[in-house]
Amino acid sequence: MAYVRIETDWKYCDCRVLRLESDEIRLEIMPELGGKIYRWIDKRFDRDVLWQHPRLKPAVVVPGGCFDDRFFGGWDEQFPNDMPGSHQGESYPDHGEYWTTGFEWQVERSGDTLTLYLVAEGPVTPTRMERWITVTGGSRTTTLRYRLSHLGRHAFDYLWKLHPALNVGPGCRIVIPAERGRLAQAGCGRFSETRLDFEWPHVPGKDGELIDASVIPAGSDARGWEMLYLTRLRDGWWAILDGESRSGFGLAFDKTLFSTVWLFQTFGSWRGLNVAVIEPATGYPDTLAEASASGRLARLEPKQVVETQVTATLLTGRTAINGISRDGTVT
Repeated sequence: MAYVRIETDWKYCDCRVLRLESDEIRLEIMPELGGKIYRWIDKRFDRDVLWQHPRLKPAVVVPGGCFDDRFFGGWDEQFPNDMPGSHQGESYPDHGEYWTTGFEWQVERSGDTLTLYLVAEGPVTPTRMERWITVTGGSRTTTLRYRLSHLGRHAFDYLWKLHPALNVGPGCRIVIPAERGRLAQAGCGRFSETRLDFEWPHVPGKDGELIDASVIPAGSDARGWEMLYLTRLRDGWWAILDGESRSGFGLAFDKTLFSTVWLFQTFGSWRGLNVAVIEPATGYPDTLAEASASGRLARLEPKQVVETQVTATLLTGRTAINGISRDGTVT
């Protein structure tokens, strides 16, 4: 029977947890930790599609902390930068300001639809970020609506990334409708010692052989993490498929805003972690100065309001996929 409900009195590691649930989905959201979506349970398979760090437990983080050392997992919002540093007279913290910022929240309900509204203002940039996370009874699709408002007087460059850490294993396949990509760093993981472009999903390896980066391997002896920028998207969506269970998870987004997809992966070779992060982003590479010099980033004008919607879908009975529309239709 289709239903929706929310529970607001849960805590985990002394952090408040809001449990947004339907007959198909359960989301666990931590408003004090940047509005992080910590768990995304597919109730049909009793499986969490998001990844959590096996040794680090969630905790409120002091602004300006190192992201990698507090990479608890789940889905974070990263704005207005990735790498820490100074740009145009301002200093920006590691992976931006919002992942360490507490969000206020309220619940909106209409029939069999439940929406969690979250809002916060940036401690560094004069911005307000609003999010509406909506689940509907009987549906395996969740919508995430965003409104980003500039409250100040001066324009500034920004990188905005959606950062879902995904629970993957051997045999899983990543599907991204991209034509081209670029190595984020020479020699990272299994990949070439030269920072170069490639045709997705075939990435040159250290020995010159092409590696299919869309296939999750059983493990890797190559040291370090891997990062790719997928820069020529045919459409705005991605999916991850588990061939054994014929299930998966997919995301549809506006590629005129999120024009690039970053793919971060590690298969036990970086800090003993196994995770993939597929990140729709407003540009690349990971430093604002370099992205600005190449024109591959966005710019927020005074009083400008950016609105967008992302649709996340739990997939069933699929070993292949051709597309996901922003209304959640899967083909």
